[in-house]
Amino acid sequence: MRYSLLCFIFSVFTLTACHSQSSNSGTWSVIDIPAPSLSHSMLESDANKAIGIYLPPSYETSHAKNYPVVYFLEGYSSGIYDKGYTCWILDTLIQKKQVPEMIMVNVSGRYSMGGSFYENSPVTGNWEDFVVNDVVNYIDNNYRTIQKPESRAITGHSMGGYGALNLAMLHPNVFKVTYSMSPGAFDEDGLAQCQIFRNGGTIQPILELLEKLKPLNKEDAHKAYMDYITNIKDWNIEFTLAYGMTFAPNTSKAPYFDYPLSVNGSDTIRNEQIWLKWEKGYGGIENDIDNYQNNLKALNLLAIDCGYNDDFAWITEGTIYYSDLLTDKQLPHIMNWHLGTHGSRYTESIQFGLFPTVASILHFK
Repeated sequence: MRYSLLCFIFSVFTLTACHSQSSNSGTWSVIDIPAPSLSHSMLESDANKAIGIYLPPSYETSHAKNYPVVYFLEGYSSGIYDKGYTCWILDTLIQKKQVPEMIMVNVSGRYSMGGSFYENSPVTGNWEDFVVNDVVNYIDNNYRTIQKPESRAITGHSMGGYGALNLAMLHPNVFKVTYSMSPGAFDEDGLAQCQIFRNGGTIQPILELLEKLKPLNKEDAHKAYMDYITNIKDWNIEFTLAYGMTFAPNTSKAPYFDYPLSVNGSDTIRNEQIWLKWEKGYGGIENDIDNYQNNLKALNLLAIDCGYNDDFAWITEGTIYYSDLLTDKQLPHIMNWHLGTHGSRYTESIQFGLFPTVASILHFK
């Protein structure tokens, strides 16, 4: 989910290149847009959020032309600036006539924590609404887009891959095309096998945090919690907190989520009702497919790209499970497997998988 120094240097180089004035190059910009859907977050109060926008080479000269839009959702902890090289990839594909011209919009789910999972939460804000309403409406109102779902693709990687599948399933009236890379997905045992709980996971530090906050009043607990968040050193703990506030939110008091485990003497007790809330986050796939079959059938493309050697084995297992369920329900989809890890084939998947596949399905008129 984090990228190497080499990848960072490459992104800076290509971000600069994308700003060139060559008629063969598109333009890349990062702007702040209004984010009313996030205004009630209990952790921060930003009225605006940054998004990245790639405009294709002919955009500034072909004033009568409208373009389809590919929305790309970032993974956990990834920001906008990290992906400047995406415009270089699009420039290359367009110049070689491997894809038609299109707009690309980059959305990050990062806030005080590393990620929002692009879900609505009374604690962290309505991130689903931010993407579906705030971002899409802003782009349609300020750029020359083709304003129909057949001309919008929702794509993403990791947490963003989960978001892409989820938002396409829930909103086929907005997005008819989806391409998901290494998506967050649980099979029937995925929650227990992920880094949150596997082999003790983050259980002990989370229980210690709960004990620390328990005797404090609401105001003092909030302050202590925000200090704790600011100084987190362990990525897995941050992920656990963010996941809990998204999928098992509790607004009454920090840490703003219900935790499924507690300790009584030497016994660890699991609250099954709360565990189910955590499980339904990246899980509950079978129920979702049953409940939203008609929405999934309405999509013009449902494509998934994943590595057999993902660093997070539960993602590989969850993706297999998801694809098998779609197959059992006779729901059309494309499954692209590779031998890479969670991020080792990231650029290749975008260049040779995501953009060409999406471009072959999008409506350009």
